[in-house]
Amino acid sequence: TRPTTQILDRSGKLLYEVLDPQAGLRTRVRLDDLPQDLKRAVIAVEDAGFYDHPGVDARGLARAALQMVRERRIVSGGSTITQQLARQLLLTREERATRSLRRKLREIFLALRITAAYPKDEILAMYLSEVYFGQLAYGVEAAARTYFGKPARELDLAESALLAGLIQSPSTANPLVDIDAARARQAVVLGLMVRAGD
Repeated sequence: TRPTTQILDRSGKLLYEVLDPQAGLRTRVRLDDLPQDLKRAVIAVEDAGFYDHPGVDARGLARAALQMVRERRIVSGGSTITQQLARQLLLTREERATRSLRRKLREIFLALRITAAYPKDEILAMYLSEVYFGQLAYGVEAAARTYFGKPARELDLAESALLAGLIQSPSTANPLVDIDAARARQAVVLGLMVRAGD
């Protein structure tokens, strides 16, 4: 996926961003340029064991397998940040749309390969550059500009938690549509951060 075309003034201030209707807003980020609160919030809500597992969380997979046996269908995926990245970057649109055991196994295999090839910080940076936040905003830079009108590096704790809460459900937790749902999800993220010791 390509980043959007940006038109800057001579001081580097963003004047206009050309949006590809097929790809949405997208700007790559460097992990060093992002606030610690944002990184902690995303990890707390999406993959608390991110730095401790090889791209796949065995407990999460076991929990998802139990749910699948009980419900006789795939209910939840137990996907890690690396699995989500693999799904977004390496699976076709058709594969991403299916909920099958075959797709899940391919996602696991790709996540293990990504972890073997890249350091964790680089994986997190790629994820934060690609994950969808709603409103055609792909990546945290586009999300920060869309929801708060500022670059991601300027996000505070509350804004970081709100954005992290959008990842699992960008339509139902959209603060531009339902601020109460967005705040409720933000509170969940802050609670998870506290539980993680952040």
